Amino acid sequence: MDIYDIFFTFTFFSIAGWVLEVAYRSVIKGRFVNPGLLSGPFLILYGCGALLLAMAASGMRSWGLGFRIIVYFVLTTGLELASGIFAERVFNVRLWDYSDQKFNFKGHVCLLFSFYWVMLALAFEKVILPGFTLVLNGLSPVFKGVFATSIIAAMVVDFTLLVWGRLFSVPETGKEILNLQFEKAIGDLLLLSDVKRLAHFPHHRGKTRLDHVKEVAFLSFVAAQKLSLDAVAVARGAILHDLFFYDWLHEGPRLHGLRHHKIALANARRLVRLSDKEADIIEKHMWPLTLVPPKYLESLLVCIVDTFCSIRDYVKKDY
Repeated sequence: MDIYDIFFTFTFFSIAGWVLEVAYRSVIKGRFVNPGLLSGPFLILYGCGALLLAMAASGMRSWGLGFRIIVYFVLTTGLELASGIFAERVFNVRLWDYSDQKFNFKGHVCLLFSFYWVMLALAFEKVILPGFTLVLNGLSPVFKGVFATSIIAAMVVDFTLLVWGRLFSVPETGKEILNLQFEKAIGDLLLLSDVKRLAHFPHHRGKTRLDHVKEVAFLSFVAAQKLSLDAVAVARGAILHDLFFYDWLHEGPRLHGLRHHKIALANARRLVRLSDKEADIIEKHMWPLTLVPPKYLESLLVCIVDTFCSIRDYVKKDY
């Protein structure tokens, strides 16, 4: 498979899997059911599964049936388990529940459905994949590229909206309590004169540096609570992640993007005692430019939120 085939296979079976799941669940429930996390007509689990099975089938042509069954069992059950745990851990959503089935593991997988997946994998190998391969080879690279790019772009938009809604949205009923928790976490830092000085430096379009760090800190704090991470360390590290005192657009050291995290960390250490997590958040917030990856999930979260806020500042419209 070339790159066009890989992406086309992934997107095609993501859509085909959605159709299969809609048909199965809608019949069971007696009403239309849109499965999965995303709103659009695709299930990434099936796209990934099809790629795994296609690669496995290609490498097991001379293997006996027993060995192929074992491999398919491991691949399909492992993928279902990982997907179920990811959805529950990150988005607090239970996509399926096998708790009422015998020989289940925390409701994410069970022996009966693992058997179904193996049967489906064998059917995929013997019936679906050969026909799909013939069609795939007859399609032009341009068509495969346009189709896959369009669907993946829709998936990215869908997933971005999902992440925003699940991790960063704050319901009105809990907003006051959340604001109080946030202020308690960072209140002492906002009273420091060096932190207040950030209000005098432009940072991104239409924002001061203090505006930026407070926005990153709040969104990271909200997401950290939902992900059961150390929300206090996240908020405090984020408030201090851009603690430098120059207009980086017109002055300051050369290669600002590669150096300012060290400057901010040194300045923060002069002000307060930092925990290991807080220090890592400040030092790694520019990863992968920092080369050494974040040591903690809290650091990775702030890195992602900081990047998102920075991009949004420059692409949003002025009204």
